[in-house]
Amino acid sequence: MSAFVSSWSALVRSQSSDARLTPWRPGMTAADLRLDELARLQAGAWFGALSESLRCAVLARARVLGVASGTVLARRSSAATDWIGVLRGAVRLGTVLRDGRPFTLDLVGPGQWFGDIALIDGKPNDLDVVAQVPSTLLMVSQTDLRRLTADHPELRDALMILNCQRLRHMFRRFEELHTLPLAQRLARQVLRLARQFGRVGEQEVRIELRISQSDLAAMVGGSRQRVNAALRELQALGLLRLGEARLSVLDMARLQTLADADAQWWMGLSRRGRARAAKPAPAAAGLDELARRWAGVG
Repeated sequence: MSAFVSSWSALVRSQSSDARLTPWRPGMTAADLRLDELARLQAGAWFGALSESLRCAVLARARVLGVASGTVLARRSSAATDWIGVLRGAVRLGTVLRDGRPFTLDLVGPGQWFGDIALIDGKPNDLDVVAQVPSTLLMVSQTDLRRLTADHPELRDALMILNCQRLRHMFRRFEELHTLPLAQRLARQVLRLARQFGRVGEQEVRIELRISQSDLAAMVGGSRQRVNAALRELQALGLLRLGEARLSVLDMARLQTLADADAQWWMGLSRRGRARAAKPAPAAAGLDELARRWAGVG
């Protein structure tokens, strides 16, 4: 165990070797959680980079909240109340576009934190915040966040870095939505999900998150029908396996090749209008073979 988890053990109850998850109950604090559950926070690069003393200070002020899938934690334009860290599960940050379509800006997973911007500038929430799946969250009130930033200059600097990372991420998403064809946006989004929520197996990376084609459409700014067609092409290429609200990536390297391909290559697919191959592409297929399989989907 890390030094962080070891030091925190002095503040929590005795832990058994039982690996089951701690059931949520009203009034829980971080001190009620198992050490292995708290260690999940270390998976978040930002939180894991904080000093041991600051991490312990944050957890000492955090209360635990268990929520069911679909629980609305905040609505756009509502008053902000808490800084939120995800212990397990996933939370969707999004909004509804003017034409009525939902749009998902991001999914926040274990080890990640959000909600600090509105608490710091005192303005309403900019996004709807909804639990994507049953989740366990750490909640830090606005008052406690202000105390933490007053007592720990490191946190002020770290939050600045965190928001720079978010801004760069938003710039990349904005560029993708306005410059890349839907099929390429989908390939990039599936890769993000695989890295964030994937469990590596012998022959695949299984995305351990229930996610529908409508959810994917909301992430990439497309219709469910077009996303369905693109997913089936990826499956025909041997890159994905589609399951019941589950995705598995069978070839991360080849999927990355598609995600990184020159935009002109993607845009040229519909102009070339090549007939689709009758058989699945071989494992060593290059972009030309993928183009023959992908014609008309971009």
